[in-house]
Amino acid sequence: MIRWAHAGDLGAFACFAVGVLGVVAGLVVTLAVPRTLDGAAVAAAPAEATEDPYPDVVPLATTPTPRWTVSMSDIDVPADTQDAKSRRPAVLAANTSIVVGGPREVTETALMAFDAKTGKKKWPKVSDFRAEECVFSRDGRLACIRRGADRATSEIGFIDAGSGQVTGTRTIAGGENPTGPALVSAGKGFLVTTKQFVHKDAHYALTLTWFSSDGSRTWEHKPPPGFDDPALSEAGNVVAVRDFGRRVQVYALDSGDLVYDSTEDLKNTPSRISSPLVEVAPVRTGFAVSIRGDAKTVTVYDSKGTRRGVIEGVVLAFMPQGSEGDLIPVEGTDDDHQRTLGVASTVTFEVVAATPSRDSVIREQILGERFLVGLRSGRDEDWLDFDTQSPTRTRSIAAGPTVLLAFDGTRGFFADRAGSNSGVPYLFACDLASGRQVWEIGNAGGEEREHEFVGPYLMHTRSGDAGQATISRLGA
Repeated sequence: MIRWAHAGDLGAFACFAVGVLGVVAGLVVTLAVPRTLDGAAVAAAPAEATEDPYPDVVPLATTPTPRWTVSMSDIDVPADTQDAKSRRPAVLAANTSIVVGGPREVTETALMAFDAKTGKKKWPKVSDFRAEECVFSRDGRLACIRRGADRATSEIGFIDAGSGQVTGTRTIAGGENPTGPALVSAGKGFLVTTKQFVHKDAHYALTLTWFSSDGSRTWEHKPPPGFDDPALSEAGNVVAVRDFGRRVQVYALDSGDLVYDSTEDLKNTPSRISSPLVEVAPVRTGFAVSIRGDAKTVTVYDSKGTRRGVIEGVVLAFMPQGSEGDLIPVEGTDDDHQRTLGVASTVTFEVVAATPSRDSVIREQILGERFLVGLRSGRDEDWLDFDTQSPTRTRSIAAGPTVLLAFDGTRGFFADRAGSNSGVPYLFACDLASGRQVWEIGNAGGEEREHEFVGPYLMHTRSGDAGQATISRLGA
């Protein structure tokens, strides 16, 4: 669980309160006959279990310190953006080889690449493409995005990671969303999410646009009105959208093919509930769907929409995130008719760990073989930690007014919910196995400093005049 407190209270912060809770027994797991979306029987091969790719950031066992620092005054920018040197620096993307960032002017950043180990500049000059967001694909290619001048379009730029040269650009509709277009890595490609306001219906219409990593192939989908909240699994090659529990659709990432639509399943689900809720969770093995009606089941599909099996006695948690592993967050009921929270495997079709809880669920996060649930009890909030390798034990971690930023395989990194687009001013590390806080870092002397995990690294930016504005990569 998470116990929210003010950043000033965190100096006296205790990172754990341990309680051993019993695992719920009696959750029955059965296998169903695999079928395709049209109902024809198909034999689906069992998926091989693979390890969830954690840690997602480099280990930070001790208080992080700068490994290198670059000054914005050392980055040559065109004359029309000279004022950017005195503005807030930004880091937009990183992988194990390079870090991409630079001085930001208003919403756009002048891009330079730095060697991830040394901080030396990798490009001869800043890229010609000014960006609001950037991301690396799984095959190491770089794409960036910005809103058009008319704010009704967005432009995506494909940039050579070795030279900074723009290899191509594409313009897509949709830039009116107040938060701007969203760009994420999507397998060997990129997924752009844009929204346009539909005045006659008074809502935003969602558009999903996928590009191959070199920009040569693309597909576009406009889900029905009301759909939002894309969730994807790169390992599972699927992206799902949902209409706040009323309907879900799942598309193949690489082709855009519709592999699942909940419409028929909702029609065929017997329920005393007039509007049963449907949830979807993209995972490495494909995706899982549950319909909250009279029955409590989770149906597991492969990435092509073929049904592989059913997990009985539980349903998916509310609006689960996509996962690169095999576990899904679930809810059930124990013998005392009390709600249970836990995780289930989409490989074995079994509930791996569960515990009773009456608290309100705020957030759920699967971290490899660990499962964290943010719970609220009255005014208190804490993280509840499940170690799926020791499923009979859970641990309550009181972590202050925080969100979980990253996980390095041992430690969770938490920060106050207050922050900016450039990061947070204060964060701390907590060993999840023991619940012990191991380090904390924060602002010094009121200077404008921000910390943010970008790719595998913890980055630190400092705003100020040209000689004071810096970007640093931190390490332990």
